[in-house]
Amino acid sequence: MSPCETAGGNFFEQLPGDHEVHLLSMILHDRDEAKNRALLRRSFEALPSGGAVIISELLVNDEKTGPAPAALMSLNMLIVAEGRNYAPAEYSAWIEEAGVRDIETV
Repeated sequence: MSPCETAGGNFFEQLPGDHEVHLLSMILHDRDEAKNRALLRRSFEALPSGGAVIISELLVNDEKTGPAPAALMSLNMLIVAEGRNYAPAEYSAWIEEAGVRDIETV
């Protein structure tokens, strides 16, 4: 396997199980909480032991008052999609619910 491979498809239908990492970049803000929880759970279930999920998103603070770029994008998502920008505490709760304990926010 090369150092980095991509896999096409519909992540609501199937996630690759032969990869060490799933990168969810600018995906979760488009969806509501229930769909995000389900997607994260399926992702962790598909990965081998020791695998990782990387979430790359603009984060609002836990109070959901800023920073301004994330809050404004969240407002836009509420208007044009079913999601919004989420806070680190929300992602952590969803990931812990999926059974993962080693969580890091950067």
